[in-house]
This record gives sequence, C-alpha cells and structure tokens, in this order.
Amino acid sequence: MKKLFSMFRPSPFVNLAIAPDVLASLVEKGQIHATDFRCLDFGSKQIVWKIFLSLAKSKINTTPNRRDRE
Repeated sequence: MKKLFSMFRPSPFVNLAIAPDVLASLVEKGQIHATDFRCLDFGSKQIVWKIFLSLAKSKINTTPNRRDRE
C-alpha cells in the first residue's frame, strides 16, 4: 500500500515553460542564474546558450579594455 501512495508524492521540481526574452531579462537582472535550472531538451539548451553568449558579449563590449584606460 505504501508503494501506491509513493507515486503520488509531489516532485521536488516544477516543470514549466518560459519565453526566451523573459528568461534573458531575469538572467540579466541577476534574478535567476544558470545553476538555478537545467534544460530538458537540446533546443532549449541552444536558446539558453545564445542568451548567455549574448549577455557575455554585451558585457565585454561595455567594459573598457585596458588600452582605453591608459
């Protein structure tokens, strides 16, 4: 009988879908981090890679490099 009830236990995770622009906004604001979630399929993983790559590029482009400071 315990095994029957064990299949109705709540999961420790919530599966949800989020729009890429909303995810990018949350990451950019520091409200969610890459370690807070995992991608469940390759297509989602590619979108997340692009989000983080884009944010990294924008930070590199806005950070003055060493030659500009001298």
